[in-house]
Amino acid sequence: MSAQPWYNGGYRANIVAYTLAMLGELAKRRKACVDFPGMWNAQGVNTVLESSIAVVAGVVNDDIIRPPVGISNISEWCKREACWTRIQTRIEDVEKLLPPEFHAQLLSIDDQAAEVRSAKHTQKIDNGIEAQRHVLAVPAGGWARLHQALLEKELLTPKEAGVLRIAMQIPAKIPTEKQCAILLDVLGRGRAEGIVVER
Repeated sequence: MSAQPWYNGGYRANIVAYTLAMLGELAKRRKACVDFPGMWNAQGVNTVLESSIAVVAGVVNDDIIRPPVGISNISEWCKREACWTRIQTRIEDVEKLLPPEFHAQLLSIDDQAAEVRSAKHTQKIDNGIEAQRHVLAVPAGGWARLHQALLEKELLTPKEAGVLRIAMQIPAKIPTEKQCAILLDVLGRGRAEGIVVER
């Protein structure tokens, strides 16, 4: 945006916010969405989207720097619902200015939903691996001390006691992902009780 000839250095946050909203609205009208995860993964914006952003940002800038009569503070104007409503009246004009490839690279709603599901699944796996890493960093003797101390204080459920008995056998037995989640909860409770478990 800074490289655009129309940009005079002001209202960047407003222009960016309304530009992204306008791109989202353009995609929504085609029952699609902008491929933000793709941008994140690529750590960049392709030339088609870059030129589309420049077009939309120019229109947004042109609109917001001309508030209605009686409003002189542009930043305050941009906070009003009426500003967005007015910008939306220009959406069909903006659509005609976009490169034709813009619409071709939009994600369908189904594709986006699949990406979200995949990302959640990947995150769940990552969380499970991280939990196992933390659990395996505690030696079996540490789990045994935690087990004994929490039993003496009557702060263990039978299920937690059973899972701790598995952890006390590390590395001969490795707790499952679900068991690791339980162990981390128990470890946190133990620390809250002042029980030291070295790593």
